[in-house]
Amino acid sequence: MTSVVQFRMDSSDKEILEIMLKDMGLDLGTAFRMFAAKVLKTGEIPFSVSSEIDPDTIETEANKRAYKKAIKELERGEIISHEELKRELGIK
Repeated sequence: MTSVVQFRMDSSDKEILEIMLKDMGLDLGTAFRMFAAKVLKTGEIPFSVSSEIDPDTIETEANKRAYKKAIKELERGEIISHEELKRELGIK
């Protein structure tokens, strides 16, 4: 018994991928079945997945709110020492 697996991807990426796979003697279906077989056999994704982004530099909504709050506190003269902040956060 077989199942149909569908997903969406950018049309131009798909076209380029199909050309590259054809050069390797593969089609999309075969390439993805090979991927699935490797995952099933090893329990791992058969390639490295990583990001060059430093997670500490990502600007989230929470970070933006904290920054704005800190600026307002600073403007009002509400400052806290590094030691006080560490105690407040329970950091030694």
